[in-house]
Amino acid sequence: MSKIVFIIFVVIIIVSAIFYEKYRGDALSITSKRLGYDFHPGQHQLPTELDDAGFDLFTQGPPNIRNRMQGTSGDRDVSIFEFTYNASSAGEGQRQYPVADDFNSVETRSQSVIWIRSRQSLPDFDLSPRRIHRRSVAKRFGLQQVTFDDRGSFNQQHMLLARDSQRIRALFTDEVFEFMADHPDLVIESRGRDALLYRFEKLPDPDSIPRFLEDALALLDLFQRQ
Repeated sequence: MSKIVFIIFVVIIIVSAIFYEKYRGDALSITSKRLGYDFHPGQHQLPTELDDAGFDLFTQGPPNIRNRMQGTSGDRDVSIFEFTYNASSAGEGQRQYPVADDFNSVETRSQSVIWIRSRQSLPDFDLSPRRIHRRSVAKRFGLQQVTFDDRGSFNQQHMLLARDSQRIRALFTDEVFEFMADHPDLVIESRGRDALLYRFEKLPDPDSIPRFLEDALALLDLFQRQ
């Protein structure tokens, strides 16, 4: 009897997962139409130009993305998609090998990601909340920590890493500091003309994605005013 119960339980889980994927895909398709974007459901290979840009996020797991929306905003190319990987509870994932469970639990991390390609380039930098899992992005990409003497609250809440501290300091205006104070969980990785914006382990409701995109574009506008 217990075996039958177990089989029924597994079937329920599988059916529920299939139903959820279909429901989310349909909702994302509607959102994509609202934005005037093309929608590509299901799993896809990470685009080569994105994979070659050198983003830390994509070192964490296999180069696969799901449910991609693709369009433009002004003179910027925009893609919105889901990226999932496995990682140890306190650390990072791995690109080529499964994460080993050496006395640490392994967890699945899924996030909605916005990739924006602009005509205007920005310096290489990585801005993320401090109170998250351990990251090796500084060592991996040769970035250095940047702090601001008169911005104690910002320094406590955020980790800013950059290749050229002088150039990056010029980008952080009062407006940028105010924006980040209102959006403390936002992550931005910048590599030249390409920028990634996401929130760790956050898959927003499809209806809230337009607002997420609005926030991402607003932050990029602040950085590119310089």
